[in-house]
Amino acid sequence: MIIALKVLLYIVSITSSILLIGIIMIQQNKSGGGLGAVSGGVTEQMFGTSAGNILTKTTTWLAVIFLISTLLLGTVIGRLEKMNTSVAETLVEEQAATVAPAATETKTEPAATETKTEPAATETKEATTAPANK
Repeated sequence: MIIALKVLLYIVSITSSILLIGIIMIQQNKSGGGLGAVSGGVTEQMFGTSAGNILTKTTTWLAVIFLISTLLLGTVIGRLEKMNTSVAETLVEEQAATVAPAATETKTEPAATETKTEPAATETKEATTAPANK
């Protein structure tokens, strides 16, 4: 179900973005330049004299469709695929996982340092007995 929704939202988002780019390229800017000036006014011949009004409305609707589909796609990918866990919940779980091994490591470290001090003590005894024998 989620995969079908993702594919549908991808298709809607990509299609609306390509159409939006095309519609914006066709429009004339306010100074009369752009593709309308280069193409010799072909946009007015294709869409009539009310081309600006139609293209403006189409641009607005395509922009709304693109934004809504992108927001929904982000929600589906970010929230529904991760089984409704937020970033804060993930961070709490990671901190709990790092605190538990750190607590066990601190318990084992004093025992490890105690074993390291014992060989040093025997070395000093041997060093003191060796000069006494000579």
